Amino acid sequence: MVRRSKSGVGAPKKEGEITHEYEIPHQYEGPDVLSSLLGRAGSPYNADEVAERFQLAQGGGEDRSDLIPALFPDEPRFDSADDARRLYGNLFALWDRLATGLSVAEDAPAATPEPVAAEPVAPAKPSLPPRGAARGNQLPPAVIESVWKYVDALSDRERRRLRDRFEGSQPDLVAWLDAVPLPDEGTLAAHDLVFETWAMFDVAFGARVTAVEFRDLRALESEPPPLEASQPALAIYVGEALDLVAEEDPGFGAAQRAQVERLVATVADALADALAPEEDA
Repeated sequence: MVRRSKSGVGAPKKEGEITHEYEIPHQYEGPDVLSSLLGRAGSPYNADEVAERFQLAQGGGEDRSDLIPALFPDEPRFDSADDARRLYGNLFALWDRLATGLSVAEDAPAATPEPVAAEPVAPAKPSLPPRGAARGNQLPPAVIESVWKYVDALSDRERRRLRDRFEGSQPDLVAWLDAVPLPDEGTLAAHDLVFETWAMFDVAFGARVTAVEFRDLRALESEPPPLEASQPALAIYVGEALDLVAEEDPGFGAAQRAQVERLVATVADALADALAPEEDA
């Protein structure tokens, strides 16, 4: 019988007593030999199981001397001091080889675990400025920039919800838009720009945005104020958007473009006229 010392090295009671680790040659003889030596000494673990424990301990920064004694539920049994040296020499060598990236197999490199694919990170949704913070009746450029990016990033379901709110809060505007004759090439762009214009007004002016009346839109539609004069920041955005439409659709010419620009100008002016007065600060 050999007792375990604090260092985890078994020490024969009589001749051949092991008093220092450097007396034990670190020699690994393979998983079969180590499993046999472990079993004969009373350990319930084989070489593969010991290697797993060693790797976990190394990953957690644990010390070898704290781990090896735990391999034996009772005092390890050895027929001779040479058997003790041989077992601990194999354990020390296994610890060393695992630390250098080798596996429990005698000559095979250590198998590195497959990297776990990281969960895709959803891009952060663009943020909106505080609703209703704008003064006056002109859309600030920062609001226009943030709203179009926000709307562009919406899911189909979120976009539908926002459109439902638009249609519910502006029934006359929606009815007028459906009644206005538009060229096939510009209809989708016109509807999208009107929706985005309302969303920009809603964010910029909040509760000050009231429902536009059908008759007001009819009165403006033939000759609305130029968008460049009434809403200069919006005019820039609409111009860039229609440039893209023209690039993608050769049929979207100057006449169609002018028709869409006039429609957006009508909506923007009607929304601005319908703003409730600002509350006194």
